[in-house]
Amino acid sequence: MNNGRYQSLDPNSYIIYDIRNFSTATFFGETMFDSLSVKPYRTKEEYVYETLRAAIMAGNLRPGDKLVIDSLKVELDVSTIPIRTALQRLEGQGLVNIRPHTGAVVSNISLHDVAEIFTLLEALESIAFGAASQKITPPSLTKIEAIVKQMDDAVKAEDSDKWASLNSEFHIMVAHVAGMPLLKEFTARVLGRWDRIYSLYLREYVLSRMADAQEDHHQMIQLLKIQDADGLSELAKQHNHRALEAFRAYTAADQSENS
Repeated sequence: MNNGRYQSLDPNSYIIYDIRNFSTATFFGETMFDSLSVKPYRTKEEYVYETLRAAIMAGNLRPGDKLVIDSLKVELDVSTIPIRTALQRLEGQGLVNIRPHTGAVVSNISLHDVAEIFTLLEALESIAFGAASQKITPPSLTKIEAIVKQMDDAVKAEDSDKWASLNSEFHIMVAHVAGMPLLKEFTARVLGRWDRIYSLYLREYVLSRMADAQEDHHQMIQLLKIQDADGLSELAKQHNHRALEAFRAYTAADQSENS
């Protein structure tokens, strides 16, 4: 391709610059990407999908932003078909709305969406911890403990971005140990929605909640060690219930300050 964004290594493989770490772009074409890394993608559709998803999750493409196919064709140097396919995948994940005769826009986020995410996580994590408690092995427990230790370090450093990333890793690891692939997939998808909301709106909220959440995570480890399935399931429910109540209190206080 003429812009050097990617090069073909073989008929089924591409090296494409990944935009996950860019920080100043407000929309494609308006600024240069700050930090480009190289990542292999097997198809152009995967490249477009991952690029757009990363921009949405990072908040560089914000709710309501239009995704104009003609503009994306120029910016990403691909044809229409991989863009349309990628947009359909993003719509399936709730990240994009495709409107007839209008085109695609980045989906909005409501307080109801946040409450739904906590409700889903409560159910998914309750199942995951209950199942994981019966399948936990010393190596798996060591990995989970290492993640929680890194989360402790993030709390001390007041690094909410690092903590939030590790929090998702922690819960996906538990779902993996549970040995239920669909549960792991659903957990990852819901946490992906949470990561997007966090990046857009909730850094201060997470910063205020990290220490309390860590107490639950340490208790979860202790219950995993003794394989207490009932205790873990109940703690997972309470963990998400407390998080939702704290979120509601946070948003109520924020609305009061801005009224």
